[in-house]
Amino acid sequence: MLSFIERICQQLEIITQLLEKSVQQYEASLSRGDLPDAETDLSHLSDLLDINQVIDLLKISEATYYRWVKQGELIPRRKGKRHYYCLSDLDRQMKEGRRRGRI
Repeated sequence: MLSFIERICQQLEIITQLLEKSVQQYEASLSRGDLPDAETDLSHLSDLLDINQVIDLLKISEATYYRWVKQGELIPRRKGKRHYYCLSDLDRQMKEGRRRGRI
């Protein structure tokens, strides 16, 4: 039993070291200015479409939407249980689907 607890402690120590190293690398990146600012990071959010917008844009039914998602013809970005699409991703998926004769 003691060896099991010792192994857990060793694993926790390794995890702690990795987290500390990650924090140091992040702080170093911040000081060098390597990380993008929040405005750059969030610039794509205005292009996000929800399920209803996708259904309206593609002129499909809700059942067709879910069938296409299940078949992999539409690949949503998920936030929790909600599906979202970037307009550019949706356009690329539709072009690929037409190329393959799926959509």
